[in-house]
Amino acid sequence: MLSPLEKKRASYLSFFKDGVADGLLSGIIDDSKRSSAYYKQGYDFGLVMYAKSRLDIAAEMENDNE
Repeated sequence: MLSPLEKKRASYLSFFKDGVADGLLSGIIDDSKRSSAYYKQGYDFGLVMYAKSRLDIAAEMENDNE
């Protein structure tokens, strides 16, 4: 059984993970979770990961064309 603190941490982590998934996979923020700071941090992180992956793909394509 989880302690109250462990439950709270699991909730925060869940919000962060949902934010990462939304930022990385859809780019659409979930308005029902928007008020969570952990969700917003995850969402921003997901957007950064998406942008980085696009830059990496573009660099690979450029190298292939040389």
